[in-house]
Amino acid sequence: MILLVENDPTYTNDLRAMLQAFYAEEKIQGVTPKEVADYRKELFAEFRFVFTALFQERHTRLRLEEDGKVVFTAYINGDYEDKARFRNKLKLASYRLLSDYTGRELPWGSLTGMRPTKIASKALRDGLDRDEIIDGYMEAYQVSEEKATLAVDVAMREKEILEAVDPRTDYCLYIGIPFCPTRCLYCSFTSYPIDMYAQSVSEYLDALIRELQIISYVNRKRRLVSIYIGGGTPTSIEAGFLDRLLQAVEDNFDFSNLKEFTVEAGRPDSMNPDKMRVLKRHKVTRISINPQTMRDKTLQKIGRGHTSEDVIRAFRLARELSFKDINMDIIAGLPGENTDDMRYTLGLIEKLAPDSLTVHSLAVKRAAELRSQFDELRHTFHKYTDQMLVLAHESAHRMGLEPYYLYRQKNISGNLENVGYAKNPCLYNVLIIEERLDILAAGAGSVTKLLRMNEETGEILGVDRVEAVKNVDQYMDRIDEMIERKREATEGMLRFS
Repeated sequence: MILLVENDPTYTNDLRAMLQAFYAEEKIQGVTPKEVADYRKELFAEFRFVFTALFQERHTRLRLEEDGKVVFTAYINGDYEDKARFRNKLKLASYRLLSDYTGRELPWGSLTGMRPTKIASKALRDGLDRDEIIDGYMEAYQVSEEKATLAVDVAMREKEILEAVDPRTDYCLYIGIPFCPTRCLYCSFTSYPIDMYAQSVSEYLDALIRELQIISYVNRKRRLVSIYIGGGTPTSIEAGFLDRLLQAVEDNFDFSNLKEFTVEAGRPDSMNPDKMRVLKRHKVTRISINPQTMRDKTLQKIGRGHTSEDVIRAFRLARELSFKDINMDIIAGLPGENTDDMRYTLGLIEKLAPDSLTVHSLAVKRAAELRSQFDELRHTFHKYTDQMLVLAHESAHRMGLEPYYLYRQKNISGNLENVGYAKNPCLYNVLIIEERLDILAAGAGSVTKLLRMNEETGEILGVDRVEAVKNVDQYMDRIDEMIERKREATEGMLRFS
């Protein structure tokens, strides 16, 4: 546990994020300087160290104490109330102090946000060239050259992708199927075991289709450019139910402007020839077959109900049925794995030659079962993760796949990143991160994202979220309420038509 002492809470989130970048597994307890006096000497033994930030009008002092002794100190000049100028100074000083203390340099330096490409995107709009932006990352945030280059390359690709859609007329559709064959150890998504909920699937689809009908009606004069069916594992439901869902989508939505139609067939143990034929018949253009790793021992440990051979079998079947855009997900930093395991996984994937590869760094979230086992496994998580990401980047390059989207999560291994590589980028994946188009979402646990815009200029002013209840039973019982929420939130969707 880490004790964070502050005399002002203005930058609490920034300091917590920086501490968690170095110590993702540690709990952080915050107190004021006055409250520190209430701690008895023996209580301080509970903390790994004490990090103190004392903010004053002209300068701020940071100090790190271990066993009651100050081991590192830093000073920051400037008015801390001037957030625009001071925030990055504070984060950089905190990063340097923690880097000195731990002897570690983080690849992303002092950057802790979800979207490290945001800086590059703005710089591109301001007219800076590629080398200038890379230098800026390295100088202002101490980002490594490799990560700075990655951020800029992704931002440039995103710019091309986003220029092909119009937020005033276009929208995306997300459909959530919250069922899975089993629950993975690291999973924190809305997901329920299909064996326990098999009798509820028909009723769930009844509710879901009603919600899709209102989305279709409200957006009847707009252009649907992307459909993404995720979960859970959409292919965990029977082929007949999958056919019913996809037929309802076809019946209610105009596909004439559709650029992509993705279904996550992520679990190979949920796939069979009948389901794949259903996907093909209903004009699905992109599927995901996700091994996460090709080491069977690890698959068993993390709760995946399939083997590496199942992955290969499902992939080959998809190719036989002429699916030409297949994604594969892998995770770097899984418990017990090292760089040799990643090389093995990538070697098998390269033989299959997917059309896109999504590389995740393990994130241990509170809702995941892995959190309860973290103390036992933590030492294996972060040691090799960055090297694994380098191997994955090199493998993607050999397969002719280029990075096109990048994001980070809380509690991500080594403060690293998730990257999508592809020959043909997935528009939805970019839009869910960049929030540059309305995403209308249906299903339990789904989140609709609606842009607030200047109607004259088209400038995006912000994003409003409309969340559906996560519990499947509550979703079905309260579907009228879910539909009313959607109707009220989307009343203005015809504003540009």
